Amino acid sequence: MTSRFITYCFIASLLPSVAVAQTAKARERLTLDSAIQLAVDHNRLLESSKLQVEKAEDDLAAAKTRRLPAFETSVTASQLLTPVSYSFPKGAFGEIPGVGAFPTTNVDVKSRTEPTAFISSQLTQPLSQLIRINLGIRNAEATRDLERERSREQRLALVNAVSRQYFAILQTQSALTASEEAIALYQELDRTLTVHVAQKVTLKSDAIDVQLQLAQEKLTHMTRANTLDSQKEQFNQLLGRDVRTAFDVDDVAPASVSAIDLEAMQGRALQDRPDVREARLKVQQAEFDRRAKHSERIPDVSLAVSYTSNVNMDVLPRNLSAAGVQVKWEPFDWGRKGRELASKDRTIQQARLAVREAEDRAVIEINARYRKLTETRALLQVAQLGQDASREKLRVRTNQFQIQSALLADVLHQKVELADSTDRYQQALLAYWTAKADFDQAVGEDVIK
Repeated sequence: MTSRFITYCFIASLLPSVAVAQTAKARERLTLDSAIQLAVDHNRLLESSKLQVEKAEDDLAAAKTRRLPAFETSVTASQLLTPVSYSFPKGAFGEIPGVGAFPTTNVDVKSRTEPTAFISSQLTQPLSQLIRINLGIRNAEATRDLERERSREQRLALVNAVSRQYFAILQTQSALTASEEAIALYQELDRTLTVHVAQKVTLKSDAIDVQLQLAQEKLTHMTRANTLDSQKEQFNQLLGRDVRTAFDVDDVAPASVSAIDLEAMQGRALQDRPDVREARLKVQQAEFDRRAKHSERIPDVSLAVSYTSNVNMDVLPRNLSAAGVQVKWEPFDWGRKGRELASKDRTIQQARLAVREAEDRAVIEINARYRKLTETRALLQVAQLGQDASREKLRVRTNQFQIQSALLADVLHQKVELADSTDRYQQALLAYWTAKADFDQAVGEDVIK
């Protein structure tokens, strides 16, 4: 009878697993690497940062065109609303030898009211301004590099967020499994105690206490299941896809025990971290900006070619063309440029201080996350030993039950304890991988190139 009961219990315990396996066939199986790739390809915030880089590329291309000749054309068309008349009295322009007074008689000139046009075109090639233009191009290049680092920082943050959310889903699933084991235990105890109460060998209060614990565990299970659903919806949003997409996640690999050279990681972070690179690029921008401001003291010298055409203007020449050099200079500025340069110098000092601050912040963050990583690794070892101890106790209880020296409830209790210790191990393992993901982000290491 006992062996048949154990067989029934074993078959009943397999039925939910079979149902879950059949359901899982229709669900997507999502690995961490594929989830990260999906997020990098479709996350909307990351797409926005990529567009910002492309905008910086366009601004750089536009800045380079300023070195080329500039073409300007203006057309003015007009028509007199009322005629204009001019009167020149006799001798208004003096006398001409041999002719006499000029004009010889009074002359009245009346303008026509037909449309007139004035067309002006100019080609200007900057010469001395090329110094300032080239500095502006280098500043635009630094801006583009700055946007690239910001985009890379966004990508690193996204990879970290995907990893953390992936591990959080696994942690919730592990807690759900432990809760299901506890529910199975309390259901079995409730069934057994109901029979014992009917036989008057157990107090009714004991049965009610078990029912209370069963109800509490079912509530816990419901809460965790709802949490899992919310986490999966948030995860789908992070991946940039329909939040209703159904999926399952894979278990993570065992923790690696490779040693980490903290000093080498610190050096790599000072070279690779986007925030440190951003701070250094801002120093370059400040320096280019100061040099551009200083170049404003140089006179603007340009080579200019102009052409003008007059339509229906009989008094003026019909076509005029000229070539020459344009010079524009402001010799007196009442100290304005000096004050502006002093402001740029202070901006450079601020940017350099920001670099030192970013480097110190990077080292502090790496050290803190390294300590967290070592703590989670030690916690994982403790959880591993606890799981091994629970597994051994379950083996002993099972052997005792087979020789009828232990009750089924004792075996179920030990099975729940093993599920709890397994859950603690999974939580510790996922905490380790979360800490590892945080450490990689602090170093500035790209998971996807």
